[in-house]
Amino acid sequence: MVYRLTNEAALNGLSCVCREGVPEAESPFVAYADAERLELHLPAGLCDCHAHTQFAYCGRGIDLLDAANLSLELGVQTQCFTEHAFALYFGSDALKFKWQNDEAQVARAWADAGHVRMKAYRELIASVRPLLGGRVKFGLEVDLLKEGQFCLAPEDYDGWDYLIGAVHEIADVDIKTISDAELEKKWLRDVEALLAQPIRILAHPFRYFPWYKRAVPRHLYKPVAKLLKQAGVAAEINHHKNAFEVEFFAECLSEGVQLSLGSDAHVTRQAGDLWAHLKTLEALGLDTAEKRAAHVLAL
Repeated sequence: MVYRLTNEAALNGLSCVCREGVPEAESPFVAYADAERLELHLPAGLCDCHAHTQFAYCGRGIDLLDAANLSLELGVQTQCFTEHAFALYFGSDALKFKWQNDEAQVARAWADAGHVRMKAYRELIASVRPLLGGRVKFGLEVDLLKEGQFCLAPEDYDGWDYLIGAVHEIADVDIKTISDAELEKKWLRDVEALLAQPIRILAHPFRYFPWYKRAVPRHLYKPVAKLLKQAGVAAEINHHKNAFEVEFFAECLSEGVQLSLGSDAHVTRQAGDLWAHLKTLEALGLDTAEKRAAHVLAL
């Protein structure tokens, strides 16, 4: 198959494309970026451990089945979908994160027969599993409620291939007034709370700080790497609007922490887009399949 995307799409997130005015490529995955011809087929053994679905409020046009098929065509070994748990439990204003401090809203969601949209997400997964085989896995991306509770109803812990944890917001933080030092303490507290849960991966570990225009606390790289090692949790390389943070991942490798790769796809064409991740792995010295196999999570 050949996917036709706009020039903007080709330059921002790549995928299999034929640029306007360029003949159909002989390979399904060849892109033309100006005068440069790019082969878009990934090396063997890579897993995309973090992508979203049509259930994501933050999605911008993604379909689970289409995204899975695209990723597998690109050569991804395993494509994983980890929808936001909060997007399944709460309404379309969930991205405001008010539910973190709203016990009544959480109780209503968990008391609902279908857990709002959680049952529907499970039904979608059940319907596509037979079509995709063992190369596609399913889970959740889970945040914290106030006081460190995992935002997952007790009966929703089971039935997933794995879970990932993420700090998108911190419930008791007023970002306009909090000092850097106090923010770091609360963020680290929440990271520790996530690592106490049955998660396999910590998503975009230090993203919180640049997203709120705060300096990344690089002095926490080694302490967080040690916490990940103790918990047996992988650190995610995630280039979805995130900086490389190569120094942090180098600390993870020195501590024996596995790295995971996540496209964090919010658009179908982003699924399996792991070329920037490969560059990061190369910068870390993981430039062969053998080295990657020893240090990069495979599911």
